[in-house]
Amino acid sequence: NIEINKIKPGLSNADIDEPRFAINNDSKKIYITAKEGNFINKNEILLNKNVTFKSNEFSIETEKVIFDRNNQTAISETKSLFKSSNTTISSDGFNIYDKGDKIIFYGNSFIVLKWK
Repeated sequence: NIEINKIKPGLSNADIDEPRFAINNDSKKIYITAKEGNFINKNEILLNKNVTFKSNEFSIETEKVIFDRNNQTAISETKSLFKSSNTTISSDGFNIYDKGDKIIFYGNSFIVLKWK
């Protein structure tokens, strides 16, 4: 059994405080920020708390993401909110791959499209 009450409040088990990364391709850059990060292995990092993806075209907010620095991918299985100028997508997670060119949304997804 783990004794949680021995952990002092205010201390984090994070390997990285306020990590910042980017997914790069020829046409755009997606900036990634979070409150905490933990190394899973040399390439994969679990990003926790207030995870945000931002590019010139969109933003995504969620609570947990596994980011693969080598493959430039990001996978989340937590409630996520995608926003762009004409579209909002609420989903149960997502997969960003192909260096940020493709995003798949998982689970129950709700899409709002704004017509100009």
